[in-house]
Amino acid sequence: MFEILVGRKLVTIEQLEASSIRKNPLPQYNTEVSNSNGSEYKKSQIFIFHGHGELAELELVKFISGLNLEPIVLHMQASSGRTIIEKIELYSNVGFGIVLYTPCDVGSKVGELNGQYRARQNVVFEHGYLIGKLGRSRVSAIVKDRVEIPNDISGVVYILLDDKGCWKEELKKEMRSVGYSV
Repeated sequence: MFEILVGRKLVTIEQLEASSIRKNPLPQYNTEVSNSNGSEYKKSQIFIFHGHGELAELELVKFISGLNLEPIVLHMQASSGRTIIEKIELYSNVGFGIVLYTPCDVGSKVGELNGQYRARQNVVFEHGYLIGKLGRSRVSAIVKDRVEIPNDISGVVYILLDDKGCWKEELKKEMRSVGYSV
């Protein structure tokens, strides 16, 4: 269990050694995240989930390509008879994921007349999937315009896709923190 906590970067070795739970020194763990078959994730690729905000998607793909990394966008990958979730499982063995929240839908509670812009519901689901698969430190959410943010993942830092391009440096900082040379 300690190896999983350290491997997912939920705690550090120093935190475990300082705790009263462990009395013996801890072995050195590999802090690289591995996929379910034990191989390393592809650090030359970035998985991108998005809704219907095509211009924001194209801008993000162009930026990732400009960093000499391969953007993996699901609709651009071969299906080969797979379901969408099977494609996600197959193509998401990457070292970093980006979830693009764009104002594609409008939603509100039943009976309320004022809806708020929301990302597509599949994007919210896929955000949770990537966090579960890669860990929170390997997933960044980028928000275009004013979009409702899901409560269950509140506390997650969202990067605003601004017109000045400040989001690019913020995204590179997140990628560097998990070992990308960008």
